[in-house]
Amino acid sequence: MKNFISYISVFCTLTLLAISIQADTILPYKITGEFVFIEPAVDEDPTDAEADAPEASPREPVDLSDAVLTISYETKNEEGEPETVTLYEGPYEEDFKNVGEVAELTEINISLQVSEDSRPMTLSSVIGTGSDVHFAFIDREGSYDVLWLVGATDQVIDQENKFSVSGDLSFLDIDLTNTTSVEVYGVVFDEEGNRQAKQWGPVLVRDNTFLIEGDVDGPMTAQLYVHGGHNTYATIVLEPRSKLVVGKLGDQTEEVSVTSGSGYHALLVESWQQSDEYIKLKEAYAIEYEQYRKRREAGEPEPEVSDEQDAEVTESESDSEESEDMADAVAPAEGCEEAVAQENDNSKSTYSTPKYLSLYYKARDFRNEKLQQIAEGHDDPMARYLAVGMSPYDWDDYESQLAVLRPLAKEFDEEFVATNITPDIEWFESAQVVSENDAKLIPGQKVPEFVLANYDGDDNSLYDLLADKDMVLIDFWASWCGPCIADFPELKKLHAAYTDEDFEIVGVSIDSTDEDWLGGVDEHELPWINLGEVKGWEGPVSTMYGVNAIPKGFLVDSQGCIYKKNIRPAALKEFLVDRYGMDESLEEPEVETDDTQEVSS
Repeated sequence: MKNFISYISVFCTLTLLAISIQADTILPYKITGEFVFIEPAVDEDPTDAEADAPEASPREPVDLSDAVLTISYETKNEEGEPETVTLYEGPYEEDFKNVGEVAELTEINISLQVSEDSRPMTLSSVIGTGSDVHFAFIDREGSYDVLWLVGATDQVIDQENKFSVSGDLSFLDIDLTNTTSVEVYGVVFDEEGNRQAKQWGPVLVRDNTFLIEGDVDGPMTAQLYVHGGHNTYATIVLEPRSKLVVGKLGDQTEEVSVTSGSGYHALLVESWQQSDEYIKLKEAYAIEYEQYRKRREAGEPEPEVSDEQDAEVTESESDSEESEDMADAVAPAEGCEEAVAQENDNSKSTYSTPKYLSLYYKARDFRNEKLQQIAEGHDDPMARYLAVGMSPYDWDDYESQLAVLRPLAKEFDEEFVATNITPDIEWFESAQVVSENDAKLIPGQKVPEFVLANYDGDDNSLYDLLADKDMVLIDFWASWCGPCIADFPELKKLHAAYTDEDFEIVGVSIDSTDEDWLGGVDEHELPWINLGEVKGWEGPVSTMYGVNAIPKGFLVDSQGCIYKKNIRPAALKEFLVDRYGMDESLEEPEVETDDTQEVSS
């Protein structure tokens, strides 16, 4: 017994000594950088006109004389306040090198600002791991320049929770030299339990290979992206001690294979991705898509679908037709009969799904069915949670997703539920309310009343505004919404042309601040009535109107009856010309806007 106690005493002493030594350990690091200039591509078979053209002067590399490179990390001082420690700040050299020592593994930020007017490019990595940090500034012709890590990145702080993602991409059979990067994105939680994006990489593929190493506290879904010479992405599952390998999937390269052979990734990804049926669908899709792409480039029409191919082609109705069907099924509000009659006068439109797209949908549905089976019936709660997080349901099938998440709230500890499950449940419940409200607001029904402040800060009642007009477009927008802004020039022409006909536009901003809303009105010189909810997507008015994407327009009459929903400038112009006739002051738009664009929440 005395000998046993003696052994324990010696062991404890050695352990304390090891901890003391580790605490005093100095970890060396080396950070290197390079400058990569990609020469302009040379056309090996120029046309006669190109051959006779005067030789262009060679492209000059980006001027880095004013570039500022900063390498730093965040820490806390003795008072516990955040503090930034700068390891290097100065010029960027083509063969940059910084060598030093740290007392512990440290996550660093690498920032390169090429000029005063440019946006800094940033990377993160970890020093003190025993692996060098190697990055490159890549000067690319005809594209934006990038700052990437090179070949490999070791971003591991906790060795016990280490994962790796690696691969040899030579199967892509293209030149990947200095053109292709790989990165992994996931969502992690900070010390306060708030979600934040986490990025590992991007890593420049070097000699056709790459390696990404990081650490995670537990299983989580993430996205793997391959950018550059070949673009693709894959959903993966990261977990401690997992090793994921990227390779070729069947006889195609539209989608890459990602395997681990074990763990949640094998259950949630390999179970369907590595099946013969899925691989055959992806191979058929790749062939059909390549043929479709070649026909498009050659300007050839799509072949007619034969009877044998009918099973591969589906008929899809337009949004307007779905609205008509709903309008037929729901009695119009009092006084809105004309709105329904006019909506039903419109011809229905259908389109045939190209064969390649039909095959893509079949492969997607195969994947989703497998994941739904896991989400709804697997014995492991974590497997069910991860499966629903991989989006196997239609985006607006909130009920199915809530049916999986609500029971899971009883199978995890309180902290996990609070940070991981409850926010998702609340979001889906809110989105479900928005979706239900959106479904109710169809032609023939009346829009709900609201009161919002105008540009000058005065409250305006919607129905007071409607009472004095014949037709009003209620336009939901935001200052950051590109498609909304693209619509403004044509909307201005329509507003000016039909003001005398008592046509008005009421813009409703869903910006998050008055500064953004009012600044957007000023910047784009919007001449109509401008109201601001200024509460983002969660505002009560936007929720009441089912706003899940912008721009979103409702064309209503003086009684609030909906004539058109989700109407964009081209369709609005057609309606106004039909109702009031063509005004000589209305000119054709100088720039056609894409009526299919929208920004979703």
